Amino acid sequence: MTGESLHVTNPFSALRHPAFARFALGSTLCGVAQFLAGLATPFLINQLTDSNSWVGAASFAALLPAVIGTPFAGALADQMDRRLLLLAGTGLQILVMVTIVVLYTSDRLTPWLILGLNFLGGSASSFLWAPTQSLAAVLVPRESLAAAVRMVSITFTVARSVGPVLAALTLAFGGPGLAFSAALGIYLVGFSVLTTVKTGWSPTGDGGSLRSQLGDGISYVRARPEMRLAFRLAFTVASLGAVFAFSLTAGVADDLYGLGGGGLGVLATSAGVGSLLASAYISGAGSRVARSTMEYRSILLYGCGLVVVASTGWMAVGIVGYLCMGTAHMLHGTTLSTALQIRVDDAYRGRVMSVFLVAVLSGIPLGGLTFGILSDLVGLRWVALGAGCLLVVHALVFHHRGLLVMLDNEVVEVDGGAYPTGPVAEPPDSGDDRRTDDGPTDRL
Repeated sequence: MTGESLHVTNPFSALRHPAFARFALGSTLCGVAQFLAGLATPFLINQLTDSNSWVGAASFAALLPAVIGTPFAGALADQMDRRLLLLAGTGLQILVMVTIVVLYTSDRLTPWLILGLNFLGGSASSFLWAPTQSLAAVLVPRESLAAAVRMVSITFTVARSVGPVLAALTLAFGGPGLAFSAALGIYLVGFSVLTTVKTGWSPTGDGGSLRSQLGDGISYVRARPEMRLAFRLAFTVASLGAVFAFSLTAGVADDLYGLGGGGLGVLATSAGVGSLLASAYISGAGSRVARSTMEYRSILLYGCGLVVVASTGWMAVGIVGYLCMGTAHMLHGTTLSTALQIRVDDAYRGRVMSVFLVAVLSGIPLGGLTFGILSDLVGLRWVALGAGCLLVVHALVFHHRGLLVMLDNEVVEVDGGAYPTGPVAEPPDSGDDRRTDDGPTDRL
C-alpha cells in the first residue's frame, strides 16, 4: 500500500454496488442466525448444568478451533476465491445446525454433545472470518473501501441486534428447540443469497504452501507497529469485555439478576441497541473523531459499562450497562478494522485480517473459560467488576502513554519498509465524504 489515504464515506454508499449489497444482505442473515443460535446454546447449557464453568467451556470449545484454523483460512483467502471459502464455511455451519435440531428434537442433546458440536461449529467458523472481512475489498472500487468496511461492521451490528430479539422471543415462547429451528431457517436463506454474489477478483500472491504464506503474513504484521497495537487492543477488549457481552451473558442474567432466557434476551438486545446507536454515530458526527480518540473512549466506555453491570442487582440498571458495552463494542471494532483495512496490501488482506480475528477469537474463549471457573469460586459479580476495572485502567494507560496515536497515522512503504507518517490529506471524490471547514475530517 502506498501513502494513499482512503475516504471514510457514508457506509450506505457501498450498497450502490449490487454484488456488495447482496453480500451484505447474506452476511446479515447468517449473522442473525449465528447470534440466535449463539444465545440459545449457552441458555440450554446453563439450563442443563446451572454452571458458569460449563457455559465458559462451551464458549471455549466453539472458539478454540476458530483460533487455530482462522490463520490458515486467511492464507487460503489470499490464494483462492474468497466467495467459495465463505460458502464452504457457511455450509458447514448449516450442517452443524441441522444436527443440533435433530438431536434436540429427539431429546439426545447432552452438555458433552453440545461441546462437541460447538467444536465443529467453531471449525466451520474458521472458514468464515477471513473471507467475510476481506471480501468487501474485491466487491467495491478502492475509493469505496472505507465505506464498505464500515458497512460490514454495521451488518454485524444489525445481526447482533436482531439475533438476540429473536432469541428472546423464541426462548420465551418455544424454548431452545424453536430457537435452533429458526436459526437453521435463517441460515438457509442467507446461504441462498450469498450464492448469488460474484467477483472478478483473482489471487495475486506468489503461491507456495499454506505454512509459508502464513509465515509471510505474520512477518508482514510484525514489521508494522500500528498493526501490532491493533491486535493487542483487540485481545485486551475481547478477553476482558467481549467475553461478558457474549459468552457469559447467560450467567450474568441468571446469577446477577435472577432471570433466565428472558433476561438473557433483554441484555443481549440492549447490547445490540447500543451497537445500532454507535452505527448511527459513526455514520455522522463520529466520522470526524480521530481513531485514537475513538478507541480511547470506546475502551473506557466498555469498562464503565461492565462496572455498572456488576455493581447492581437491578435489571433496569444492568440494561444501561449492556447498552454502554454494545456501543463501545461497535466503536472499538469499527475503529480497529478500518485502521487495518486502509493500510494493508490486498495480497496480504486475508492473512492480516485473520491474524486480527485470532486476537479477538482467542481472547473470548480464554476469558470465558478463566472467568467462568473464577465465577464458580468467588462469584460472577466480583469477577465482572474486576474485569471492568481492568478495562478502565488499560484505557487510561494506553492514553497516557500516547500509544493510540499510531492508529491515526498513515503508512508509507518504501523498499519493503513501513514508515508511519501523520494523517495524509485526502483528495476530493464523488462528494460522499464529510469535511469540515478546516479540511479533511479525521477517520475512524
